[in-house]
Parts: sequence; C-alpha cells; structure tokens
Amino acid sequence: MTLPRYERGLTRHPLGDLPKGMRGAERSVAVPEHAQTAVGALITSWEFKRRAGFETPGGEPVAGQEGRLGKTVLGMHFAEPIRVVWADEHGFGYETRPGHPLYGEESFVLENGRFTARSISRPSTLRWRLLTPVLRAMQRGVFRRYISSVESEIDRCRQVREPGVSDRPGNAK
Repeated sequence: MTLPRYERGLTRHPLGDLPKGMRGAERSVAVPEHAQTAVGALITSWEFKRRAGFETPGGEPVAGQEGRLGKTVLGMHFAEPIRVVWADEHGFGYETRPGHPLYGEESFVLENGRFTARSISRPSTLRWRLLTPVLRAMQRGVFRRYISSVESEIDRCRQVREPGVSDRPGNAK
C-alpha cells in the first residue's frame, strides 16, 4: 500500500488542500485571555496527551524527539510510534511512524485566542484500513477529549479568578 507524501508540519496551520487519500480533522475552541497562559502551558506539554488518556514519552515535546504513545482499548494495548516535527510556545505537532495504526500528523496550537487540534491521516496498513470506521470513531472521541481538556483548564482558571463561575457557554459569568 503506497502512502501519500505530505509536507511535515502541514497541521501547524489551517488545513487547505490535503494530499490524495488523506483525511483532515480540525476542532477548535475560544480561549479567554485570562486562561491563555495556562492553556498554552498545557498544550505545549505531554500532559495534554495524558489527559486524553495516552501514555506519553518523558520530558517535553521537542522537534526531532521520537517516542511512543500508548493506549489500551478493550483490553488490548497499542504502542504508537511518533516523532515530534515542530514544537514552540504555541504548541506542537507530531507525525506517526511505522507501527502506528494511522499514517499522518497531528498538532495542537494556541494562537489568537483559539486552541485548535488538527490532524491529517489515513490507515497505515491494509489491516488498519479494514478497521477505518473504528479508527475514525476513536479519533473523534480523542478530539472530544482534547476540547474537553482545554475547556476544563479554562474553567479551572476561571474558578481561580472568580470562584463559582464558569466560562462554558450557557453558564452565568
């Protein structure tokens, strides 16, 4: 199975044209000014992936770092090889490596008061391609956890400023 080429770091910026056969996903949420420092610290660390339920490499993400993300699903443990392709004060992005169920890249960015999680991917092998609906459902669930983690951090910051008040839509301010 031939995998399409793409420019590393592609998910650092809003997705445009995607390589043939790749699927893009992008979710974002506004981050109030009072929470931007805390959310920025969260999404530039492996803690962000841990809060989404993954085992992560040690240290902080740095460009060129290789490691494995780990996830247990239905009692089966998956080790997902990755390499960080960029990391700065706005977030980081990593590409998947051989042995990962998906081929592609994922990033987490905080710019202009918005957190955005982006990915481009496709199943990495024929075996995983047969499980595409399951992989996509799992990916959607992980993206929900990313947004939930950021919203929880926003709420935590709000509680520190004004105990008893939440920034989530529909709540009193």
